[in-house]
Amino acid sequence: MAPTQERITEIQQALAKDGSYSAAPSGKWDDGTVDAMKRFQTTHALNPSGKLDALTLEKLGLGSTTAGVAEPVAPPNSTSRLTGNSLQSSRQ
Repeated sequence: MAPTQERITEIQQALAKDGSYSAAPSGKWDDGTVDAMKRFQTTHALNPSGKLDALTLEKLGLGSTTAGVAEPVAPPNSTSRLTGNSLQSSRQ
């Protein structure tokens, strides 16, 4: 799923704060944004792909505060449960 225009603007602002992006945030994932992302990734010892990934977002300060903290849990009222017990029972 592609990021929204608002999310791209947020990423561009974070890249600018870091000094990797010098243009005015446009909300468009353009060549300048890709180049800035590659610079940021190189500076922070990440794979300089120019693409978004969880580790890059985390280093930008835009990652999820819950990613990797606990196992996934299905939303309330969902017919699927992703808790450890049901995962084990579904595998048996």
